[in-house]
Amino acid sequence: MAFKLKEAVFRVRCREPGCPFVSDFLVKENLQGATEADVNSEAWKLAKDLGITRHDAIHGRRHPMIDPDVHLIRSSYEAIGGVRGKAPVAPSRLGESINTRRYDKGDRIIAKGERATTVCEVVRGLARNARRPSLVYRPDATFGAAGLFENKRRMADIVAAEDGTIIAFYDMRELWTADREKAKELSNEAMEDIFRVLAWLEDRCDALER
Repeated sequence: MAFKLKEAVFRVRCREPGCPFVSDFLVKENLQGATEADVNSEAWKLAKDLGITRHDAIHGRRHPMIDPDVHLIRSSYEAIGGVRGKAPVAPSRLGESINTRRYDKGDRIIAKGERATTVCEVVRGLARNARRPSLVYRPDATFGAAGLFENKRRMADIVAAEDGTIIAFYDMRELWTADREKAKELSNEAMEDIFRVLAWLEDRCDALER
């Protein structure tokens, strides 16, 4: 089964300190891909180019916008071809409970010490713990378990390990209402990530003792 974009709305913000530029862009081009993430990735690029063009037309004399923050607000798709297995949850159902972002190699996805409001899932590419490179997150892997709890802080820096890495960010409180099965799945996977980290720490302790 493939997917065709109906429409997507992205918010593009300039990262330059003090720059007020932030604008929303509607993408409705005829984009197709094997997965929703493939379509989103192409739409993301279009939104980025639109944002740079508008920004530089307004603020170009002061500074160019080289690395904007491009944030997916909502998107919808049309399935093409036969459907096998469980149908994906429609983005319109999830609403604000999920957002996806694209990262290139070395980009920081979450930062140690920042407030944890979401649980993260790798849609495409690779992510890794910046201090513990052996802890690698591949597609469908989940990290950011602190987002399961209220008023918690991130415990590690997680960075993209490949260009074009796409991460989904889930607001778990809203996801429990929109899709309880997905919320249960993410909660279980996030707890498994905690056990992986604990196992890594145990191995480190054993190595230090030796």
